Amino acid sequence: MPASDPNTRSIDAAQIVDAAIAHAAEAGLESLTLRDLAQAIGKSTTVIVNLFGTKAGLIEAVGEEALRRDAEFHAAFFKAAEDLPPGRDSLLALVQTYLRLRAADDAGFVRIWEALMLDADASPARRDLMRRWTALRVEAWRGHLGPDNRTADFSATFVATLTIEQFYAGALGGRPDYEAIAAEGLGALIDRALGLPEGPATATLWYRDRLVLPKAPTEGMEPESMRRKLLDIAADQILTGGLTAITNRSVSAVAGTSTSTLAYHWPDMRKFVLDAVWHAVFRDMPRYLAGQKPEGDPALVDMDSWTRRMTPLASIESGAEGFYVRYARLIASICVEARRDASLRDLAMLLRGPEGGGTYYNQSGIWPSEFDLTRLAATRFALWYKGAALTALTTGTPVGADDLQSVAARLVSHKPR
Repeated sequence: MPASDPNTRSIDAAQIVDAAIAHAAEAGLESLTLRDLAQAIGKSTTVIVNLFGTKAGLIEAVGEEALRRDAEFHAAFFKAAEDLPPGRDSLLALVQTYLRLRAADDAGFVRIWEALMLDADASPARRDLMRRWTALRVEAWRGHLGPDNRTADFSATFVATLTIEQFYAGALGGRPDYEAIAAEGLGALIDRALGLPEGPATATLWYRDRLVLPKAPTEGMEPESMRRKLLDIAADQILTGGLTAITNRSVSAVAGTSTSTLAYHWPDMRKFVLDAVWHAVFRDMPRYLAGQKPEGDPALVDMDSWTRRMTPLASIESGAEGFYVRYARLIASICVEARRDASLRDLAMLLRGPEGGGTYYNQSGIWPSEFDLTRLAATRFALWYKGAALTALTTGTPVGADDLQSVAARLVSHKPR
């Protein structure tokens, strides 16, 4: 049969895409090369180029196939729970099972979704793909939650929350400390959706009491010192390209120094990377999230001032990305690497921790006084905001002021008058 036969081309394309998804699930999409892929399937790179053009064309085909498989996953998943009344226990079990299945090693299509969520490619085709992928997930959850009037409006909120929680679950699933605080946070979201009384933040406070956060790596450091310069460069590279973007050579080249400079200041590359991660977290963090009291009179805080403060944190403008966008991308990239490198899981757990702590403990002066921002309400909002910010970045659809206000009202109750 001639190589140009349409059936042969279709079979070859499917085999190549299958191999690419398998590779991405094991080693990451960023490490995929046409040469390695050709060797894996026993064909030449010419066959791949003839079918897909560039590597970018192959990635787009891989993304479309992964989206198709995810549509099948959602159809089968919710078919198995068809007509299940959304009670508190059943809905929590459904959410936990959803995360566990998507974190499984055989869910290669989810690894593609994760990789594309973090890919710097902002082409129109990629953004269209990710918009369709987000819409698929929202519609699938709406189909399950919609019949109950209490949960009908929570579909998009669920999906944004599960977006960031999916990365955590992939890195931390099975850890008792993670499972305890994740179940409590997700349970609190479900309680809010169902209009049920909120329980105590038992696991969250338990973890907080055990938590020891590192100090900012640049504390007491001269702003113009070489050590600070190296950390700034590394933090920028991590926030832009993830953990895999940072190497001794990449940092040294920007700094204009030899590769031995890092060895002079740090005992090994791993310690430098960890310091750079925490520097990326602390450097641009809003004052109130870093434990400092907000400026201004708390009595003057209203919904407008809250919105003006919160909206820029999810900015996706090039060169002016908001803190939550950069932070969510950092968290997600660390979780992706932690799937392959167990030594990073403690770091991922520290970043997950009792979400929303800065928001909760410094709410006076940030949140309008009419909001009853409980500890678990702060967790709900923080998880949603990170997931929404990451989705905004990959779809090119910003989180607007109206989005923030409507979700705040949905996730945080008002104090009785």
